[in-house]
Amino acid sequence: MRIAYPRHSAALLLMGLLVLSGCSQDPGPEQLAKAEGRYQELINKNASPQDPAWVEVVAEFEAVPKDSKSRPEAEKRLASLKSAREQLPPPRPLARPGATGPGASEVDSKRAACENLAKKMGEAKTDVTRDMLRKVLQRCQTELVQTEAKSHPPGEDGADQH
Repeated sequence: MRIAYPRHSAALLLMGLLVLSGCSQDPGPEQLAKAEGRYQELINKNASPQDPAWVEVVAEFEAVPKDSKSRPEAEKRLASLKSAREQLPPPRPLARPGATGPGASEVDSKRAACENLAKKMGEAKTDVTRDMLRKVLQRCQTELVQTEAKSHPPGEDGADQH
């Protein structure tokens, strides 16, 4: 028995491997590059993490196939985007004195200062700090009562404003 054409068999095997490797090309790097490009555009624009444009970028990173060699890098980006999007913005201040309206008067400002001291006293970790803040708060409240006694709503200052 004779082996028929070993060179032809090797050539056919090699061609088969080349064809198969061409068919199973990993689309991950291309998808990752596309997502990275869009990611960089939004970074350069200083887009807020809550900007709706990030939804598209997240979808592009998620489109990188799970079995791709580029998937670990896509996962890193997804984790950082998720973390950035979950961070809450800093709390808004409760009151801001303005030129008119609530917060504009000296009474409103003093009341806000006393409220702030009361919060700090409630958050104090040690008795020493709490006692110190209690004394300052009592002084603040005394000043608030005096300020309220001196201030009058519009039209109560004794002048007739018709």
